[in-house]
Amino acid sequence: MRILVAGSGSIGRRHLHNLTGLDPGCSCLLLRADGREDECSRQFQAQVVQTVDQALADRIDAVLIATPSAQHADLLLEAIPAGLPVYVEKPVVTTGSDVLAVQAACERHGYHAASQVGCNLRLLPSLQRMRALVHEGAIGRVVRASLEAGQWLPDWRPQQDHRHSYSADPERGGGVIFDLIHELDAARWLLGELHPCACLSATVPALEINSEAIAVALLRSEAGVLLQIGLDYVARRPLRRYQLVGDTGTLTWDLPGQRLILDNARGSELIDCGEQGFDVALTYRKALAEFLKAVQSAGTTTQPIQEGLRSAALAIRLKELACLNP
Repeated sequence: MRILVAGSGSIGRRHLHNLTGLDPGCSCLLLRADGREDECSRQFQAQVVQTVDQALADRIDAVLIATPSAQHADLLLEAIPAGLPVYVEKPVVTTGSDVLAVQAACERHGYHAASQVGCNLRLLPSLQRMRALVHEGAIGRVVRASLEAGQWLPDWRPQQDHRHSYSADPERGGGVIFDLIHELDAARWLLGELHPCACLSATVPALEINSEAIAVALLRSEAGVLLQIGLDYVARRPLRRYQLVGDTGTLTWDLPGQRLILDNARGSELIDCGEQGFDVALTYRKALAEFLKAVQSAGTTTQPIQEGLRSAALAIRLKELACLNP
C-alpha cells in the first residue's frame, strides 16, 4: 500500500510509526511544498512530493492528513474529487464555509471511499463501556452531564516552544475548542446530537498565546440532557473526566485516574474495563488499523468523514457563540 502523509509534526510522526508497524510493506510519501528531505523522511524511508497531483501520478492508495487544522480543508478538496480514501486528524475543518465545501464535494463527486476521523477516544474500551452502560439503562434516564479536559499547554509538546505551536495561533486552528474537540465528539457519541446554548472563552496571559486557553460551553441534547463542557490549556495536572448523572445512578469516567465508577443507591462500584481500558496510545493504532482494513476491503469505518464534520460544525458554532460573548 502507498500512502501520502501530509504533516510530520508529533501526530504525523506517530501515524508514520504506526503505519510502518501495522503494514511493514507500506510505502509512505511525505507532502512537502518545498520538496525538502529531512531526518523524518529518511527515518521512514519516505519519498517526498510537493503536490497531491505528484502523489496521484505515483499511484497512491490513500491520504493521511495531519497538518495544522486550518489546512485540512484544502487537502480534502484535492483528495475527495480523486476518490482517495482519507484519514484526517481532528478537527476535520475549522470554518463553517469549509464544512459546506467538503460536504458539497462529497455529494458532487459521489464520494464513498473509506474515510476515518482521528477522534480516537471512541475506541477506548473504558469509554465504550461507559456508553454501553448508559444504553443498558444502568443509570436510568440521563438528565445532566459534565465533561472536562485540560492540561498545561507547555507540557503538551515539551520539545517545542508552545508559543510557536499551532495551538497558540487561532489562524492555524489553535485554541481549546478545536484542540480538545474530543470532548464534544465524545458527548455526541455518548448522548446523541447536541444543540449549543452558550459558550464563553478567554485567553490566559501567563501562556502568552493568542488563541483561547479556556472555554466553557452549555448544551442540550435532543433527549433533553443538559451538558456542561469545560476545556483548558491551564490544568497543571492532566485532567479528562466525564460524569453522567441519571435518575437512578451516576457514572464517572476519569482517564488520568484510570477508573470508571458507577454510583447508585446501593453504593459505589468500580467497573472493570480490562488491562487496556485506558490505553490511549493503543487507540491510535486501532483507528489506523480500522482505516487500513477499510481501504483494502473497500469497506467502511466507525468514524467516516461525515461524522467528523458534525463534530467540527458543533465546535465551530461554539466558537461563534464565544465571539458573541467576549
